[in-house]
Amino acid sequence: WSPDGTKLASGSGSPFGGHQLFIWDAQTGQKILELKGHAATVQSVVWSPDGTKLASASSDKVKIWNAVTGELILTLKGHSDYVRSVAWSPDGTK
Repeated sequence: WSPDGTKLASGSGSPFGGHQLFIWDAQTGQKILELKGHAATVQSVVWSPDGTKLASASSDKVKIWNAVTGELILTLKGHSDYVRSVAWSPDGTK
């Protein structure tokens, strides 16, 4: 859930290549955004404390997204195995 409770983020994975995130309107259930960029199943999605960013994790890497526009901000590489979870620091800077 977004910090203000108005949106929900979810991740997906499919053997046919559907490795994306979705942002949903929590009240209507309508899809707001579809974020594409992972090459493997999305294992974890978390909102930044201020609600402006999303962090997502999969076996390929961690990605940081603009939660308003869906733009990919940053890709963190270097993990040698699956990334199963991501979290923000309480102040949202890390």
